[in-house]
Amino acid sequence: MVPIEHVYEQIRTFAADAGARKVVLFGSRAKGVNRPKSDIDLAVAGCPDFNRLEQNLQDNLWSLLKVDVINLDEPISESLRAEIERSGKVLYEKV
Repeated sequence: MVPIEHVYEQIRTFAADAGARKVVLFGSRAKGVNRPKSDIDLAVAGCPDFNRLEQNLQDNLWSLLKVDVINLDEPISESLRAEIERSGKVLYEKV
């Protein structure tokens, strides 16, 4: 199994390539209650090429782990947004 930090590094690279402003890990992995095969939940903000980022993540990480990606620039439920803000961990932020 590939170390999870290696997967996170790939996510950071794809985010930078797509011009994302911020990528936040949320869900069980952010809370530290995940299992080895738990999916990776990501919230992305300020990404001019969100579709390319999502496709790169799906195409390149599917054999390792399932990746769910949401666009924070689109409408999402207030409860989900609150969870991301409360328990999310920033994986990438453009400075």
